[in-house]
Amino acid sequence: MDYRKILLEWKGFDVPDVFERDYSINLKVDLVNTITGPRRAGKTYFCFQIIKRLITDGVSSNNFLYVNFEDEKLIGANADDLNGLFEEFLEVCEPREDEKIYLFFDEIQNVTNWANWVRRVYDTRKDVRIVLTGSSSKLLSREIATSLRGRIYNLEIMPFSFGEFLRFNGVDFSKRLEVQKNLVKIRRFFKKYLSGGGYPFVVVNSGIPRDEILQEYYNSMIFRDVVERFNVADVKKLQILAKFVFESTSKEISYSRLSNKMRSLGFGLSRNSVGEYISYFEEAYLFFQVLKYEYSLNKQLGSIKKVYCVDNGLLNSVSFKFSRDWGKLLENLVFQELFRRGESVFYNRGEKFECDFMVQRKDRLVEVIQVCYEFNEENREREVGGLVEAMDKAGLRSGLILTMGDEERFVVGGKRVVVLPVWKWMLGV
Repeated sequence: MDYRKILLEWKGFDVPDVFERDYSINLKVDLVNTITGPRRAGKTYFCFQIIKRLITDGVSSNNFLYVNFEDEKLIGANADDLNGLFEEFLEVCEPREDEKIYLFFDEIQNVTNWANWVRRVYDTRKDVRIVLTGSSSKLLSREIATSLRGRIYNLEIMPFSFGEFLRFNGVDFSKRLEVQKNLVKIRRFFKKYLSGGGYPFVVVNSGIPRDEILQEYYNSMIFRDVVERFNVADVKKLQILAKFVFESTSKEISYSRLSNKMRSLGFGLSRNSVGEYISYFEEAYLFFQVLKYEYSLNKQLGSIKKVYCVDNGLLNSVSFKFSRDWGKLLENLVFQELFRRGESVFYNRGEKFECDFMVQRKDRLVEVIQVCYEFNEENREREVGGLVEAMDKAGLRSGLILTMGDEERFVVGGKRVVVLPVWKWMLGV
């Protein structure tokens, strides 16, 4: 491996201007920073954002090294190559000794035995700060568990939030007056965001064929983040299962029923294998599973789960049946925002009704949320009933119903119910 060539390419690289994301990490703290998230969600450009800020703060450009280990020149890299790159970096770039050195290693999971090298540098070079990225929710944590436990701060980066989407499109929502002034724009952009999602490249390049790009993202997730990573032999079987899971977004899924559907098409796949494949999708940030809330942990883990997709644009591009199912898209969007906020969520199935989300923090239920496209006389009993059942179970005196545009407040049985448009809740206005 030609380390010097890689270093000279980096020295000649102009870090591009980037759209600033609503994320931050603290490089002053003596921890290894890991950045995980779905493929093409913006992890690389967030690294560039950090580098730009450090340069603005006066850090010498000679004190940075960024390497993307998906580069074909780096295929087969191992811990010895990390060492060779670092030593060559010290010689070629001559970083200033009175400043910290910042190493940014993108898609580090492609490097064999990377964690041992990172641990050694962390322990022996207190002048070095390390930032790692990866497209798996658990792969980094597996490596970390054996050699870097307690030395990691992890940040998960997702496609654009609605707030970032508006900021990119030049819409100010920072003050109540600005929200009122831009109300028509905000509503119009929200409908676009609801159906098109927030993948940065798709948002930034509005004239491109969105469906083709997002289908290519999906194919990369399937082949690079699932098939290659987990050595899946029967790709066709995996793709058909993924199609069924897409169609089940915002709904309960049964591994047994999915197994039977696969068998009916001539693809033998046991219930356990269905669960295993869906866990692969989760690790690739393609889908997320939500457990039913139960007082018993064993019952909770064994419950039928609901499934959500990482991005509405991706969902619409791969599964066309969702293009006009606004209610399911809205619920999927609310899950994405809860995940983005780092919330632990469950759903509730009461005696009569269901509640979409129960939010738990530190083993305590703190919020219950229903989602419906419209809140009207036809669904009022169902939506309020499900919310009240969840409030009773959680011991809460208030609950939230999120809609496309309805807004009201009322009291039922001594409990307060707030009805809000989803976009207001997402923006916190």
